[in-house]
Amino acid sequence: MDKHSLWQRYVPLVRHEALRLQVRLPASVELDDLLQAGGIGLL
Repeated sequence: MDKHSLWQRYVPLVRHEALRLQVRLPASVELDDLLQAGGIGLL
């Protein structure tokens, strides 16, 4: 699998986990920040 295919495969998982984490974190932590951190983790 190439990098682009892997990215497309795992981005939905990152979004799912970010949404799951967001409810446990303070309101000051934005979903975009969690998604960016997850995206960096995929790199």
